[in-house]
Amino acid sequence: MLGKWFSLIVVILLLTLGVSLVTAHEEHAKVGPAVTIQFDAVVGDRPARCGMAYEGLGTGDSGVVLNDFRFFVSNVRLVSAAGEEVPVVLTQDGLWQYENVALLDFEDGTAGCSEAGNSALNNKISGEVPEGEYTGIVFDIGVPFELDHLDTTTAPAPLNIPAMWWNWQVGYKFVRIDLMTPEGALPAWFIHLGSTACKAADGNTPPAEPCGNPNVSTIRLDGFNPAHNFVVADLAGLVAGVNLNENTPEPPGCMSMPMDPDCMTLFPGFGLNIVEGVTQVADTQSFFRMQ
Repeated sequence: MLGKWFSLIVVILLLTLGVSLVTAHEEHAKVGPAVTIQFDAVVGDRPARCGMAYEGLGTGDSGVVLNDFRFFVSNVRLVSAAGEEVPVVLTQDGLWQYENVALLDFEDGTAGCSEAGNSALNNKISGEVPEGEYTGIVFDIGVPFELDHLDTTTAPAPLNIPAMWWNWQVGYKFVRIDLMTPEGALPAWFIHLGSTACKAADGNTPPAEPCGNPNVSTIRLDGFNPAHNFVVADLAGLVAGVNLNENTPEPPGCMSMPMDPDCMTLFPGFGLNIVEGVTQVADTQSFFRMQ
């Protein structure tokens, strides 16, 4: 009888220890309080909407109609009061966020967006950060090399969208903004930001090493507090130095090629050095601001 009681006590102790270990593991796995970072897409002082017409953009005061507006964000960090960049651990939601990458989607599949878009929308990034006071935000526009050359037919969401992908060799379109330009030399002006100079045997082969021009832009917004502010992506600011009535050469707009004259005027809006495909001076970008 004593042996049975002893065995029962041992079992209870082991179960208690197991619960304690699970609880400790869960507490360790939790980084800190939940945080939500809101985004918005605008064209000047107007919301960015599929099929909506806008006037007076760029150096040519161009009229455009919006047909797509999506971009990938990665490596999100909040800046502490001490100036330290603290990573935001993204919630793995199986839809908009995977590892350290999130897709912001402002097209709803209506009007001209129906060709490549869908009805799903996403205007936020969610995750966890250690508790503290934060006074800024830093994030990359792009997909890290380790995830940039997946197969969209087997990749997890949101890296499984063909419209945001070129091929295995080049990888993803970090930014896709499609415009119709009725007054332009060509009827469309596409903004497709992604890596170039990616060495591989062909388009169906991923590169073994990072691309020569990564074209990943690092954005820093000082004074940002996620409890009170949100991030604004402004197309009018991005194309302020671009003549959208011109297209040289085809395809229309900028496909991130360093010798494309259209890219030369567009890349400063992303804060990118077009020759090297890296961030130049952070405050030169004109695409993002906080509100």
